Amino acid sequence: YPQDGQDKVDGGGWKIATDDLDGSGTARIEYMSAGTGFFAKAFNGGKPFVDDLKLEVQDGGTVQVKSQSRVGDSDLGVNQKRVDYLAAALKTKGWSV
Repeated sequence: YPQDGQDKVDGGGWKIATDDLDGSGTARIEYMSAGTGFFAKAFNGGKPFVDDLKLEVQDGGTVQVKSQSRVGDSDLGVNQKRVDYLAAALKTKGWSV
């Protein structure tokens, strides 16, 4: 996933917050908005919004993906764009999604 985001999403980058894929089969990645848009300025004091993406590898190799905003009632489609981008990238590698 591009560190500078994609399709006007995640312009503040991302980082691996927790990685226990070898143990419990889970990982959590934090994605940050650029903090420059109207909503960040008007509702978040100009600070980036932070979203969490959780990956969980289940028995049999199925990977569950959950992406959600930490605050607010709506993310204006940001989480869906992120998951769609990742799904398309995995399809090119032969994964079924």
